[in-house]
Amino acid sequence: MTERRSLNIKLVLSVVAAFALSMAFTWFLHGWLSERDAYALIDRAFENVEDEIKDCVDERLVRQCMAVRERLEEGYPQDVASLQALAREMRVTEISVADSKGDVVGSSEPDYLAGPGKPAFNFATAGGKAEDMMCLVTGDETEYCQPFRGNTANGAWRKFVGVWRPEGGFVEIGCDGAALRGLSRASIVDLFRNWRVGGKGGIVVTTAPGLVLSDYVEPNREGSQWIDPDDTFYWKRKEIESFPTYVMVPKDSAAVQRDVLVGATAALNGAALVFVALLVGIVISAFVRRQMRLQAAKELEMAKDIQLAALPNVFPPFPDETRFDIWASMETAKEVGGDFYDFYFTGQDRVLFLVADVSGKGVPAAMFMMRAKTLIKSIAQTGKPLAQVFDEANEALCEGNSSNTFVTVWAGEIDTRTGHVTYVNAGHNFPVLLRGGKAEFLKSRPSLVLGAMPGICYRAGELQLAPGDAIYLYTDGIVEQPDASGELYGDARLLNLLSARDYPRNAALAAVVEDVRRHAADVEQADDCTQLVIRYHGEPPADGGTPEPSLK
Repeated sequence: MTERRSLNIKLVLSVVAAFALSMAFTWFLHGWLSERDAYALIDRAFENVEDEIKDCVDERLVRQCMAVRERLEEGYPQDVASLQALAREMRVTEISVADSKGDVVGSSEPDYLAGPGKPAFNFATAGGKAEDMMCLVTGDETEYCQPFRGNTANGAWRKFVGVWRPEGGFVEIGCDGAALRGLSRASIVDLFRNWRVGGKGGIVVTTAPGLVLSDYVEPNREGSQWIDPDDTFYWKRKEIESFPTYVMVPKDSAAVQRDVLVGATAALNGAALVFVALLVGIVISAFVRRQMRLQAAKELEMAKDIQLAALPNVFPPFPDETRFDIWASMETAKEVGGDFYDFYFTGQDRVLFLVADVSGKGVPAAMFMMRAKTLIKSIAQTGKPLAQVFDEANEALCEGNSSNTFVTVWAGEIDTRTGHVTYVNAGHNFPVLLRGGKAEFLKSRPSLVLGAMPGICYRAGELQLAPGDAIYLYTDGIVEQPDASGELYGDARLLNLLSARDYPRNAALAAVVEDVRRHAADVEQADDCTQLVIRYHGEPPADGGTPEPSLK
């Protein structure tokens, strides 16, 4: 009896030890996987962060270089002392002026100028990144930005930006780290204020001395001293255009998932140990299915986070701009979709705005959406005509598109000085023109959707907006939402709602969403509902007043 009892105890202890080792291994494995996934998410976030900071800094420095060019065109002297004074005034490190052959004919840096026995610095023969500036002479570009890197001439770290001169040649400014941060810091402040990484993580941008510029957690903490995250975060630091940038994800969010997974594994392992003879197959298959569902849900959530983080979400986006207002929103359905909106300056007085809808749903649609959004923006910001932007974007999206995914897009480009709009419709819903208290569809002959067939030539239409006019863009999730009987919300309801009254600022977007929900009642949202409205004010009144902030 004693020996039998001892054997039973040993068997029980063996089972308990095996169970404990299994749980310890599972705990370690899920902890390692959580850490790996967190750092993979941080790396993916850095790709978008780097593009946003570079675009923001490039845009600011191009404007500064244009301002220098204007001073020179007004007859400002181009001797060394004068250009050094102008560089200090414009808060840049150096200024150079090149002729149509690439020779430096004026510079704040004496070493670049011709002297006894020494020719002037020539961009065409300098090699490296300096030679790339010659695109401003050949006519390929009207503005060109180089990354922050070592100077070809003297090795000092600089970021160079050049703009062409109508009389030939170009003007170049160079900024060291201090000048670069001084000019760009105001533009960086609000850049990542509402960004989220992995649901609870975020992005912080600081100055070189460690003062907070943009903080996702505490919007009013700008200017305070930054302290590196403690061991409760997964995080990485990267210097982008001389700005120290941090992306972080709290460990507790990964730990919660780990605890849930380990707890579920413990229950499953316990059941397997008790009912191993009969239930091992059922338990294992159920566990695998559950893990696959968790992974699929995690991928969808991650794709949704990436999708939302890529869209402009700070409104008003241009607080100092008085010639127009722009507002947008996206109400997503349960599953990740492919809707998106975007807007950005394509020139000093030109703003491109668009709404688009990718075919299909889930992660593939979200990835295609990111590709389409990035392609259109990168081509549009070269200054090419809108129809040509669509031609080139379509060719790029068709290449390697084995899934036959496509995207409908309606995009307009407005001259903020005159209110003239050029637009292209690639198979998208007709927008609504709000003018004089009336709402009507802006109908035009649409072109083929992007990504369906190469070799398409897209047509551009034109529209003249008067002060007070507005354009409302949307996706089919608005008009195709059914109610319990299957009746769609429809175009007529949308027009009636927008014609009902003047909506201040972005109130029209909220009114449309509320009316669509009222129509659907208890029916689940069928598709993403994406909207954008842009209202043209015109030049500010001579008395300094501001136009009435309504949509019509």
